[in-house]
Amino acid sequence: MIDEKRINFLMKKLGITREEALELEGYDSDVNKGKKTQYDLPKEKEEIVHQMMRQKEHAKMGAVKRERKPNETKEAIIAELADFLAEDAQNQAYEDVVVANKNRTITFSIGEKRFELNLIEKRPPKTEK
Repeated sequence: MIDEKRINFLMKKLGITREEALELEGYDSDVNKGKKTQYDLPKEKEEIVHQMMRQKEHAKMGAVKRERKPNETKEAIIAELADFLAEDAQNQAYEDVVVANKNRTITFSIGEKRFELNLIEKRPPKTEK
């Protein structure tokens, strides 16, 4: 069954003849029904394309390592706390004071127990509009 509105639409929009519009509709119908067309790849080439599509070469590019901007305030606080624990603390014997992450973490031990001190900077509160 020929849809005359569709044929006229294709002729007008694509600037093609009635025969070309009918051929186009026939081709579209075959594709929609899953039939083989003259433009389909041979079986051997379909298998090659299938293998190529399964490869993930794009994933091998690797993630880009983002370099964080240094936070001088946090670095200064961590350095001062580490110095205090290592040298100036009066009531406890802090041992093995190590700055594990210069922006965040100090590790130390008291006797047999191990501790980790994390510095977290809070974001400013959002203003409601």
